[in-house]
Amino acid sequence: MSTTLSLSTLQAQMSPETGTALTLLGLLVASGLLIYVYTARKRARARDEAQTLLEAHLDQRTKELADAERLFDTERAASEKQLRLLLRELTHRSKNLLAVIQAIARQTARQTDTVDEFLDRFGARLHAIGMSHDLLVADDWHGASLRMLVEQQLEAHANGAGSRVAIEGEDVVLKPEAVHNLGLALHELTANAEKYGSLSNTEGLVHVGWNVCDDEKALKLTWEERGGPDVQAPSRSGFGRAMLENVVGKALAGEVALSFPVQGVRCEIVIPASHINSRG
Repeated sequence: MSTTLSLSTLQAQMSPETGTALTLLGLLVASGLLIYVYTARKRARARDEAQTLLEAHLDQRTKELADAERLFDTERAASEKQLRLLLRELTHRSKNLLAVIQAIARQTARQTDTVDEFLDRFGARLHAIGMSHDLLVADDWHGASLRMLVEQQLEAHANGAGSRVAIEGEDVVLKPEAVHNLGLALHELTANAEKYGSLSNTEGLVHVGWNVCDDEKALKLTWEERGGPDVQAPSRSGFGRAMLENVVGKALAGEVALSFPVQGVRCEIVIPASHINSRG
């Protein structure tokens, strides 16, 4: 007799309850397989989406890095160009300044009789240049306030209740070349006033005023002294006068008019408005 039972024989031998249980078991297995397949596919899709997103993110980051590198190269090239321009400008200004200092040294030597006298006058003029330079450095060499320049050169006489200096005019910012040259002019006028003019006694006054002409093509600065000893026109041109009339005027493409009325020295300096950076 065969020991193998046919499917129909097994079904015949099973009770209804057993058949139902097997059917439910089959459904559960099938459901489990469906859930597993669905979950596996969902996870696969999630992995694919994550990989796609990551690849897109990496592509974006790569593009951003490439853009940043190009921007950095552009900015570096611009910075290097700007640095070269600044170095050329610095070299140009240094040469001009050295030429001015050389001229001052030569003229001072001609006007002095002893080494000590030369050192005193030359040192004072270098100090005046240095003060103007400080004003320019404080504003990154863009320019300097004319009012601050005047106050700086006349500082010893312009402070406190006993000020002997009157300063009047709408403030303007001058370009570097004008700052250096007007600083020298103001120094020479101040030194002359201290030695011979209205600042050589206890009663004299100095008025410094300026205005931009109506057509805005020029700036006119006026220096006037009052209350000092009676003025006599000098018999010869000294260094200060030569500086004012020849150096400052020519360097700024302007005009300098120096006069010696008996009541006090008067000086008018007119320079083109192109030497002004801004007003007010």
